Amino acid sequence: MPYSTSAMMPLRMLQPMAPVLVLVLVWGAWGEREKPEFCSEATECFTFDLICKSSDYEARLYPPSVWVSTCVNSTYTAAKVTGFWRLFRYIQGRNQLGVKIPMTAPVLTRVDEAAGETQEYPVSFLLPAAWQGNPPLPTEPTVYLQQFPMLPVYVRSFGGWLTDAGRRTHIQALDASLGRDARPFDRSWHYSAGYNSPMKLFDRHNEVWRLAQGGLGCTPE
Repeated sequence: MPYSTSAMMPLRMLQPMAPVLVLVLVWGAWGEREKPEFCSEATECFTFDLICKSSDYEARLYPPSVWVSTCVNSTYTAAKVTGFWRLFRYIQGRNQLGVKIPMTAPVLTRVDEAAGETQEYPVSFLLPAAWQGNPPLPTEPTVYLQQFPMLPVYVRSFGGWLTDAGRRTHIQALDASLGRDARPFDRSWHYSAGYNSPMKLFDRHNEVWRLAQGGLGCTPE
């Protein structure tokens, strides 16, 4: 069965559902998976099951999760900066409980393939495991909580700085690899994922993600 992102919605709409179930799902996800080596700065990262690995991409299955997000109408680079600081203010205490929440990784930015260079870019921070079950609501109107469904994705990793040009180059390369291996995926959008702070100058890690359709698979190396 093809996977869908239609389940993504503000968490305010999901709160009447059983929060304990969400917490159990998340605890299993974060409690049973090791943090990947490339995620070296954050204490918690979005962990995954590695389904398989090809020569130039990975197939990963991410569990259901809760994020804090914002949408920025701008260019890709400007949206990432504006979105980051909005979300950073939330984890620094601009929330209904006034609590500070640890930074996690990665920072996700969703790109709509049909839109132009200037578009609505959703930018998201993963909430730590301790806050997945009942996170505080944001106090800024442009910031919201969001439930992500299970994500089966194809991932291409690369170093350096996560620029717009680099993102384009690597998503095109990922698309070519998936086409070569006849792996179906959703062509309408993709994520870029950044794992490092601006202070880290070397050994940086970035990714682009495509949502798999019809199941995950790889051509062996």
